[in-house]
Amino acid sequence: MKRLGWATVWVLTAGLMGGLLVGVSANGQQTLQQGFEGRDPLWTPGAADAVYKESAHRITDEFAKGGRRSEYIELDAEPGSYIHYTYDVGKAIVSDELNVSLWVKANRPGIQLLCRVVLPREHDPQNLDKPLTTLIRADAYQITGRWQQLTLRQPQKRLREQLQLLRADLKRDVIGADAYIDRLVLNVWSGKGATQVWIDDLEVSPVEELKRPAEPIAKGAVPGKPAANRRPDAVQLEGKQLLVGGKPFFMRMIRNTGTPPKTLYDAGLNTIALDETTPPGILEEAVALGFLIMPAVAPPPQDQLSGRTEAVLTANQLFGRKVSRFLDQGSLLSWDLGGDRTIDQFAAVAREAQAIHAIDPMRPISVDVSDGLQKYSRGMEQLMLGAHRWPLLTGMELTAYRDWLTQRRQLAQPGAYCWTWVQTHVPDWFLTAAYEREGGGYTEPLGPQAEQIRLMAYAAVGSGYRGLGFWSDRFLADSHTGRDRLLALALLNQELEMLEPILVEGREPTWIDTSRPEVKAAVIRTKQAILVLPMWIGGGAQYVPGQDAVADLGLTVPMIPQSWQAWEVSPAQVRSIKPQRVLGGTRVSLHEFSLTAAIVFTPDLGGMVVRLQNQQRQMAPTASQWAHDQAAEELAKAEKVDAQLTQAGHTLPDGAELLKKAHAALDKSVELRRNGSHEEAYEQAQAALRSLRILMRAHWDIAVKQLIVPTASPFAVSFYTLPKHWQFMDEIKDSALGANVLPGGDFEAAQDQQLKGWLQQEPPSLDDVTAVARRVTDEPKEGRQCLMLRLSPKDKLAPPLALERTFVAILSPAVHLPPGTPVAISAWVRIPEGITASTDGALLYDSIGGEPLAVRLTGATKWKKFVLYRRVPASGIVNVTMALTGLGTVYFDDVRIEPLTGGEGTAMVAHQPDPAR
Repeated sequence: MKRLGWATVWVLTAGLMGGLLVGVSANGQQTLQQGFEGRDPLWTPGAADAVYKESAHRITDEFAKGGRRSEYIELDAEPGSYIHYTYDVGKAIVSDELNVSLWVKANRPGIQLLCRVVLPREHDPQNLDKPLTTLIRADAYQITGRWQQLTLRQPQKRLREQLQLLRADLKRDVIGADAYIDRLVLNVWSGKGATQVWIDDLEVSPVEELKRPAEPIAKGAVPGKPAANRRPDAVQLEGKQLLVGGKPFFMRMIRNTGTPPKTLYDAGLNTIALDETTPPGILEEAVALGFLIMPAVAPPPQDQLSGRTEAVLTANQLFGRKVSRFLDQGSLLSWDLGGDRTIDQFAAVAREAQAIHAIDPMRPISVDVSDGLQKYSRGMEQLMLGAHRWPLLTGMELTAYRDWLTQRRQLAQPGAYCWTWVQTHVPDWFLTAAYEREGGGYTEPLGPQAEQIRLMAYAAVGSGYRGLGFWSDRFLADSHTGRDRLLALALLNQELEMLEPILVEGREPTWIDTSRPEVKAAVIRTKQAILVLPMWIGGGAQYVPGQDAVADLGLTVPMIPQSWQAWEVSPAQVRSIKPQRVLGGTRVSLHEFSLTAAIVFTPDLGGMVVRLQNQQRQMAPTASQWAHDQAAEELAKAEKVDAQLTQAGHTLPDGAELLKKAHAALDKSVELRRNGSHEEAYEQAQAALRSLRILMRAHWDIAVKQLIVPTASPFAVSFYTLPKHWQFMDEIKDSALGANVLPGGDFEAAQDQQLKGWLQQEPPSLDDVTAVARRVTDEPKEGRQCLMLRLSPKDKLAPPLALERTFVAILSPAVHLPPGTPVAISAWVRIPEGITASTDGALLYDSIGGEPLAVRLTGATKWKKFVLYRRVPASGIVNVTMALTGLGTVYFDDVRIEPLTGGEGTAMVAHQPDPAR
């Protein structure tokens, strides 16, 4: 069973070919493992006495014993007795400890594994410069259509038998001392006619020295020249479709900052982002495993290209060497030209792209941008356009995140290829605030929750993004308590792999409601299938995903052809669903809906459905194992936090029962998996996770009831920091509000009087709007005046649907308070009509929590007071920002900064909880 994680009995080295693992024991002996996970075949055609035609020889994902790929050979043979394919293994001494094994699957019996033995003390009579070699037989394949492990049994006995035959043939004694195996030979001749062979999971141990395996087979290679890697020529963009080897490709990428590539590859990722600092061994190992790479290489600075000729040549040569380092690997997907690029940097980015394309013409270029999407997508060729933001632990609901993704994509040129980073980490500002450090070595539970990664990925796919990048590999590591996230990512990638043919062909997605208001569903249509992705994106999911267990979820999908059938798809099952024709479309129901699901409507039962079923059968054992392990990791985290909350007096009434249910479900999952019932084992693991989510959300719901918004406490934005939240709230309750220290927050100064220290911020806009910020007398909350911020379209008949880079903000003067002082920051806010063209709307935030912990408002709001509780940082500086990012008007009044002092508690503000939560 394949497990994911950092701890491994093997020492991962820079594998020479895809899937190569080298294990080193304490005495220096090595184990050779080859999983055939690369892109090119490794077995080399050898001797044959039969005429044959090889019709296929490739790495395939159609079948695999372990991992995701195997090597496939298909040939049509005439009468004979052998057709050999060989694989060099180095030097493995023949002894009773020698282990040689290979997994084979074929359409007919008779495939034979042999081992070439080198006799170093004997000379080859045909070539006295070389040692004598001979073949010894291992197992033969007998089980048609199923995987069978072929092994070399009793190696020394087989060698003695072969030596006797040699002595009889040569009519002299033959010395077998120090004999070793250097090559495996697979005889694929099994009779006249067509033969299909799949090869996987080779292992040889112990191996004294490893010989570089043969280069991958390149069709039509010129003898005496290096084998050509065919992959670089085959990467191109055609509109919003990324093609690799002529086939549509869905990118599942991660940044590498120290995680072993093998761990990332086992998690189902297919692309890795690297840079100039990547060690050569990591680069080679990633390529050997089968990763496509997206390297970032900085072109020469512009000033170096305008100086003396010698300096220009030197700069260009250095840049060329940097590029060639990655280009020579033959696994390049695209070149990365950076992140958060703005429209102001377009000229510089275009020069960088030109420098890259001068060396590697027509290779796709990837740029992650924060604005200027239209200009970038129109002005650059072969562009993979990225856009991202981090919604977790902020006031941005996942529905707003989904809308933001859609708006970003729609700001680009129609038909542009768009991809996004998915947040797998908690930002540094939160690590500093909640854990008082940013490095590794965390022993306390750390977010984000694994389920949140899944929800964001589904939202991105449902918003039309054709590639995903997962931002932080550090947060998948034990140093950041990330094993649950790693396992969840592996399961997610299994689903994405199954759905890839639809995701890469889909037309513009649409969204539909379901029988539950918290669950929305994306609908992606192709010619041969319609994919429906329901997902739980109810209120507060960016903090703690909600109560996700729904007994029956109903969906009505419009425009489903009457003859098409419905299938629920996951790594655990491909299950037929009975559709029902109703007014408005086709209705289906899902039982025990959890967080997400995938429903495929298709008429192609013999093609698409069979492929999905084959994939599911291969994935199910691993998926059930990973689901169990993920639930076990989350259970340990939840129990630790629940115990802390209970000890502090915040006991959840049914908390013990929920934890008991989770334990029972995990125990049942183990039992079912041992019995081979992988589908049921997976379901029990999901049941355990549901119990944990109910527990975590219930704790969070109780904790935030006393807050006007969850971001009012920096510790209330994650389940894992709720113990610190309660401690902070106890301190707030035991304090009294001091005097307001912010001057001018009542906005009562005369219209012609400048408010000292108050600043207006309005960066150059990319949108056709007018911004206004002034004090007005329109229905103030207190006194005679309040602050108004307004953004209006210049063309009122055709207002923009989304603003790209526009906001108007007022920044208060900085006040100075003793570091460590608790402080209440408050303001009254009114929004007459809903704010449009922005998912952020009106913002109220402080310099301590920053924009991530802002109050975000988009709907119409009567005068309402918002309070944020913070602790003064070491700088002692606190100020407040009021901003508007969308079309509409917002009013602010009575803005205060009030330190909290010891004494009888009067600091907490009573309020009515937000019904959205």
